[in-house]
Amino acid sequence: MSITYRFTTPVYPENILYVNIIPHYSCINDCLFCSRPRDGREDVHQQNIYEQKAGTSLYLAKLPSVDAIVHAIEQDIQVTDTELAFVGLGESLQFLPTVLAVLKYVKGRYGIKTRVDTNGLVTCRYPNAAEQLAHCLDEIRISLNAINSDEYNVLCRPRPHDAFKHLTSFVRQIIDVKIDTHVSFVADFSLSRTREEYTQFAESLGIQKNHIIFRDYIPFLSKTFK
Repeated sequence: MSITYRFTTPVYPENILYVNIIPHYSCINDCLFCSRPRDGREDVHQQNIYEQKAGTSLYLAKLPSVDAIVHAIEQDIQVTDTELAFVGLGESLQFLPTVLAVLKYVKGRYGIKTRVDTNGLVTCRYPNAAEQLAHCLDEIRISLNAINSDEYNVLCRPRPHDAFKHLTSFVRQIIDVKIDTHVSFVADFSLSRTREEYTQFAESLGIQKNHIIFRDYIPFLSKTFK
């Protein structure tokens, strides 16, 4: 039940400190491919690949305070760390004021690179999110996963109305405020789109080709985590 954790793979080095603030794995999407627990027993659930690699449960019973998050960072950050990233099972930017406060603290105290992984629907609640993030965020990775609204609604099952419109608008806004912007797609899951089609769509939004990420679908693991 960690606020901070580490996640080391050949792609992601060990000098990244990850920050998880998401209570009950909450998200405004219900993506078909997502392995976050959603059965009402979030504290006892099938372990997923992210928690397995982190070596800890990412379940939080409530949104931690800014002070609690800062304390966790101060306890776990290492002098060799080059990046701090908000990544959890769910959507961190639902809690934008908390994220902003922590990012500003980290930039002021440590001066290291900051990153957020997000579904990109933050403007459904916070219309000026891009402008606010511009002052404290270096990189953002936005999950697109589809190239039109109909396919997005089938695959990601968003709660907000006009979610895909918000998503694509946010991508353009983030690029405009000069945050290093990457987008990702879960390839080969259920839609018949090719990687070339995903690439063309991302480029039409202004994304550089080398900033397009394709993620393989990873099914649930069988082990129970509690």
